[in-house]
Amino acid sequence: MAEESEEDPRFGATKLNKILYFSDFKAFGMLGESITGATYQRLDRGPAPRELLPALRSMEAGGELERFERRYFNRPQKVIRPLRGSEASEVLDPAELAIVDAVLADLRELNASQVSALSHLEAGWRLARDREEIPYETVYISDRQPTPTEVAAWQRALAERRAKRSSS
Repeated sequence: MAEESEEDPRFGATKLNKILYFSDFKAFGMLGESITGATYQRLDRGPAPRELLPALRSMEAGGELERFERRYFNRPQKVIRPLRGSEASEVLDPAELAIVDAVLADLRELNASQVSALSHLEAGWRLARDREEIPYETVYISDRQPTPTEVAAWQRALAERRAKRSSS
């Protein structure tokens, strides 16, 4: 993800956290399991994987990446730069790779503040308390109103179940 975002001046630690979050939760919703298996917690700037900092430190110590700070619109931005290439298809299966690619494309033009604001719309972040774990299952929670078509389908299904029960 860092390698794919190397040319993105908006890419930093906050954006990486959100790319990971959206990729993992989208994968869980679509595939039934996350990509990384990370545990996400609610932080002020949005969800973040608890395992990320230790992993980054280990990769930095192993010479796989470097971390540094730069200015982005006069604000500090923590940047992760890979020092060796990787082949995502060696680590991710095609469905996971498609999800990551879609999330990267969706967030490409957004900066850290924008991706944080987007993550604050997620039910899991809204329901969790500070530093509390965000369960993957929250990906299934929606606060949108059902469409008239969905309501009608639900009513038909309910009527069919009632009819089956009364005929038994």
